[in-house]
Amino acid sequence: MKNRINFSALKETRVIALILISVSSFISAFSGSAFTLAAPSMALDLSINTAELSWIMTIYVLATAMLQIPFGKIADNFGRKRIYLIGTSIFTISALVLGFMNSSTTIIIMRFIQGIGSALVFATGTAILTSVYPPQKKGFAFGINIGSVYLGLTIGPSLGGFLTDFFGWRSIFFSVVPFGLIIVFLVAFVLKGEWKNEEKEKFDWIGSIIYIATLFMLLYGFRSLPKNYGYGLIGASIATFGFFLWWEWNIDYPILQLRLFQNNRFFTFANLAAFTYYTATAATTFVLSLYLQDIRLYSALIAGLILLARPIFQAILSPIGGTLSDKIDHRIITTTGVGFGLIGLILLTFLGSETSLILIILSLIFGGIGFGLFSSPNANSIMSAVPKESYGVASALVGTMRTVGMTFSLGLVTLLFALIIGDLGTESIQYEFQFLRSSRIAFIIFVVVCVISLIFSYLRGKNKYFGIEIKEEGI
Repeated sequence: MKNRINFSALKETRVIALILISVSSFISAFSGSAFTLAAPSMALDLSINTAELSWIMTIYVLATAMLQIPFGKIADNFGRKRIYLIGTSIFTISALVLGFMNSSTTIIIMRFIQGIGSALVFATGTAILTSVYPPQKKGFAFGINIGSVYLGLTIGPSLGGFLTDFFGWRSIFFSVVPFGLIIVFLVAFVLKGEWKNEEKEKFDWIGSIIYIATLFMLLYGFRSLPKNYGYGLIGASIATFGFFLWWEWNIDYPILQLRLFQNNRFFTFANLAAFTYYTATAATTFVLSLYLQDIRLYSALIAGLILLARPIFQAILSPIGGTLSDKIDHRIITTTGVGFGLIGLILLTFLGSETSLILIILSLIFGGIGFGLFSSPNANSIMSAVPKESYGVASALVGTMRTVGMTFSLGLVTLLFALIIGDLGTESIQYEFQFLRSSRIAFIIFVVVCVISLIFSYLRGKNKYFGIEIKEEGI
């Protein structure tokens, strides 16, 4: 009877954790995609210039990317549920406050604080799922969670446009507050247990500062290209990254345990595959959005409906891909996923002024299948290949590889547009030619990067982690 009660409690904890983390992932994804659509209305309403709007959009991503690894380490030491609760609270309160802001300065500050909340959530969500689900069911949990992200991305533009048109841009922030408050309450009073290391390790403050500075210079440098200081920031980030690696290798308690990569081919190549795959694919929607509206002259609504093809297939296939990764060698599923994504990118290298809409939709469908088969199995690979005391850092790595890869992808497109299109407006007779030229170059580069991702995905080797039991904590 006692074992039955324990099993029942464990099962209940797993279900509650999966629901809470998946809903949290949904509202985070929805908030981001919906705000992108509402940003022009906010800028018009508050007289925000382009530079300020760029910072509002950028600062959230920077905060989320820079802080995930340090917070992952903190979560391993002090409790993943506790850090997740703090992160959800910060995100929710920030959303509420943002709905009342009336100046670009205060909005930038609050977006940074909201990014801190997101970093706390992203650094712990996957780690909690890994802590409560056994190896043979982790892929299923990751698939549901990642599917909820894509569902948020799918609904965000259409529902965000509706909210903005009928209730104003502030409603984008207010709409997520009730969900956030419910999650905070349930995590605090319903989700039982805590998951952390048995012994706290000394926190590496120096390494954290170097890491944050390095990632800030790298990401902001990419977003500033082709301006001269952008190249300078990237060069400085390379130098500080080298020092960061040296520092982390030579101290007893690093924030990023580099020995996780040493003699761990499965873990190393799973991370490299994630970074290169997101680099190759993340900017696709951005480029096609401009193409459909500026070159093909579709309305924003029609363009948005066309672009739904990818996230719909992502949302449908992510749970399937995750479940398959509990039964089939990860390498087979992730490499197949990258292969589908590669086909989608190859199709886009033929993009022209009269390209068939069917070909464009097919490319998006192939991309959606690719993400659906790659994302959750690859996360399963990363989380399966580390000891439980490193779940927080590994969870943060999953998010960091995604965020940095997406930034590189968008940075490359921005650089090509700046160098080739320059100051040409959409009304210029040269705009269409230069846009298509820069887009083809971008997609050719992305095809090459995707081939590299395909190689990395395959080189991870066979999964050695099926059937390995983990010690259940905090139940």
